[in-house]
Amino acid sequence: MDGTQRENVTEIRIPFRDIDMHGHMHNAAYYAHAEAALSNLWRHRPTVRNEPAYLVRRSACVFHRGLRYDEPARFTVNVSKIGGSSVSFAVRVEAGGQLVAEVEIVWVAVDSARHAPVPLPVATREWLTTYLA
Repeated sequence: MDGTQRENVTEIRIPFRDIDMHGHMHNAAYYAHAEAALSNLWRHRPTVRNEPAYLVRRSACVFHRGLRYDEPARFTVNVSKIGGSSVSFAVRVEAGGQLVAEVEIVWVAVDSARHAPVPLPVATREWLTTYLA
């Protein structure tokens, strides 16, 4: 970890609570840390009046190797696709300069009351384009 400070980069050390009986990080923990990294980025979004709610539509992970207890890891969040009402995030997980996992998270913007898809707000869409990979 080089102390890089960017809103789309989150650096952690793998906590013991995330380790399975084989000494690797639990599969579900990759999602939890990827979502925390995405949350870190999301707090920098522009303020939007009547902002929609966002629901996870899809998530997937490709594992390249298991992370171990206390290992430093970097989670880098980028946008891979912006749709009419959805956005796809690509979270790259690296340790020791190597790619260890790739997490995909797709959000859909919905009306808070009806949970029906709505268009992404223009300001949010423009902000998201700055993270297109």
